[in-house]
Amino acid sequence: MKTRLPDAIYRAFYLHAVLVMDDLTQISQNEWHGHMVSVCGKRISIQIIDRKDRVQEAARLLGQIGGQSGRGKKKVRGDANYYNLLRLKGLEKRLKKHAKVNK
Repeated sequence: MKTRLPDAIYRAFYLHAVLVMDDLTQISQNEWHGHMVSVCGKRISIQIIDRKDRVQEAARLLGQIGGQSGRGKKKVRGDANYYNLLRLKGLEKRLKKHAKVNK
């Protein structure tokens, strides 16, 4: 973080700055607020959020939603009537195709 933040400040504002970790206040486990002072004396307010944990948590939650392997209720994916109608439509298509070939 110490090396990446000054690079981000330079890309955004074209200012050279040095991060002093003592100036940061930790708000939560993955969020910090504070300020940096550039070489020319300009004060820059910063908010740092470490999104690594949030991305992993979102992936974990999405993995729980569907497509799970297993037995019983874990394999049920929605309305069975929808799948039955879909199977019947496929059967009708095959019957029509078979009737055309035999004519």
